[in-house]
Amino acid sequence: MVTSSVQPLGGVPTLFVDDVPQPGLAYITYLQERHCYADFAAAGYRLFSFTAYFGDQGINAVTGIHPFSPGIFDQEGQADYSRFDATVNLILEHRPDALILPRVNMALPAWWELAHPEACNDTGLRGVHPRSCFSSPVWRAETERCLRALIAHVAESPYRDQIVGYQIAGGNTEEWFSFDQKGSQGPASRERFARECPGGSETEYRQFLGKVVADAIAHFAAVAKECTGHRLVVGSFYGYTLECPSWNNGHHALQRLLECPDVDFLCSPASYMNQRQPGYDWANMTVLDSLKLHGKLYFAEYDTRTHLTKPLAECRQDSCEPGTYCDGLWLGPQSPDVSRWVLRANFARQLTHGTGSWWFDMWGGWFADEAILREMAEFVAIGEEALRAPSRASVAEVAVLVDERAYAHLDNPGLARRCLYDNRRPLGLTGTPYDIYGVADFTAIRVRYRAFIFLCPFRTSAMAEAMDHCRQAELPFLVADEDSPDLSVAALRSFYREHDLHCWCDTDDVVCASPHYLAIHAAAAGAKCLRLAGPRRITPLLDPGDSFVADRVELTLLAFETRLFRLDPV
Repeated sequence: MVTSSVQPLGGVPTLFVDDVPQPGLAYITYLQERHCYADFAAAGYRLFSFTAYFGDQGINAVTGIHPFSPGIFDQEGQADYSRFDATVNLILEHRPDALILPRVNMALPAWWELAHPEACNDTGLRGVHPRSCFSSPVWRAETERCLRALIAHVAESPYRDQIVGYQIAGGNTEEWFSFDQKGSQGPASRERFARECPGGSETEYRQFLGKVVADAIAHFAAVAKECTGHRLVVGSFYGYTLECPSWNNGHHALQRLLECPDVDFLCSPASYMNQRQPGYDWANMTVLDSLKLHGKLYFAEYDTRTHLTKPLAECRQDSCEPGTYCDGLWLGPQSPDVSRWVLRANFARQLTHGTGSWWFDMWGGWFADEAILREMAEFVAIGEEALRAPSRASVAEVAVLVDERAYAHLDNPGLARRCLYDNRRPLGLTGTPYDIYGVADFTAIRVRYRAFIFLCPFRTSAMAEAMDHCRQAELPFLVADEDSPDLSVAALRSFYREHDLHCWCDTDDVVCASPHYLAIHAAAAGAKCLRLAGPRRITPLLDPGDSFVADRVELTLLAFETRLFRLDPV
């Protein structure tokens, strides 16, 4: 029987299948009629995912997107696994030894929600019936029943040894956001809060709403672990600490899942900052290095738009409401070269940060370009090579600290957005790498770094204690708070120079670095100089070129061009 696990390798959590480390590169699409499984199988991809649905409702109640596929439990009293089976077999047709990690969207069908109004919230959306409440024990019991039934079906199937884990998804957009757009989670949450926290304050209630979501994920992860005999990895979307700065998002109880033994991996899309324009660092939504510290693998979802991306309505008739999923964020660069360079930047971030990823070909065909697919194949080869590197650990000298408990103290998320969401932009353009943690991990990591940056819209006791320690230990630190919320590239560079922190690049471009790899994504055209800490053998990857020994790389790049290098000892 197949086994999978997350184990440390080279200093970072890594996916293992049957005790063999995997490069953590996967492919997924929503529209099975537009899949590119053959292209990615030919490019060497073995890890695939797909979305299975418990119910017959679209993934986003706000936009009214139509269901991508029938739900397994659409009909009361019976289950239909035919679409699930067909999708698995379709992947295996193109890659018989595929490793498949299904995304299980556990949102329940409309018939169940209509029959159980006591287990649902008013969505606040016109024309949308009340949807499941995460605090409801009735909802939890029905969802658990469905999850057990699906895993039991897989265990009896001929393809059972190709399924290597489960990603449990739910709520709005599959990412565990409440269906209640006010975020209050309705009367069931108030009743549960009154039982569990009698006399609790409004601030405590706001924190409790995050706990409700994290507890649900932990519960279903434990169910999945039990059903698989603890043989397979289980994970979920969660912990968008920097991307979702409002308390009503429910994503601010990450510590609960970091301490949960049944959660092996967490995931999120790359940040939507700057509408995903090229020339910026597409930062993580979560506190990535806290995940690593707690042994959790991180998967970045790269739903990266390219020159081939088309509006959803052009890819499937009657798939969405008019005027949705058709402009702005839903379109990619028109240039094939820029599309390819952005994908390189995505991969370089994964490679140098020691994470996993999947290429999310949402409507299908986004990556169906000869040059892109050629590089997709090279990504696999480089990813496999990286698994053999002596160290995949961070080279950062700077740690950024945040406290997820701060959000509940803020009535308006504007300050939190400036301190946490927006400040990732300048942090990514200084040429000095940084790691990012929840402040709960400060004691464990404070001796690793030479300087600290606190993103602090509200000064919790934990943040205040960490700052006091820095003062007493004479560790340099910088604070973004209510008095001075906005960092700048110039101010960060000045702070780094003052404290003699290594800067890999003086121009304001995106630089990704690790002990064995170095990349630059140009924010603007011009001459660039990448400075290493000492001489290394430098080998260009993805572009032709001879290796050379030096302590710097001098380049002239076009705007948004991305270059990647391997660094070896002299």
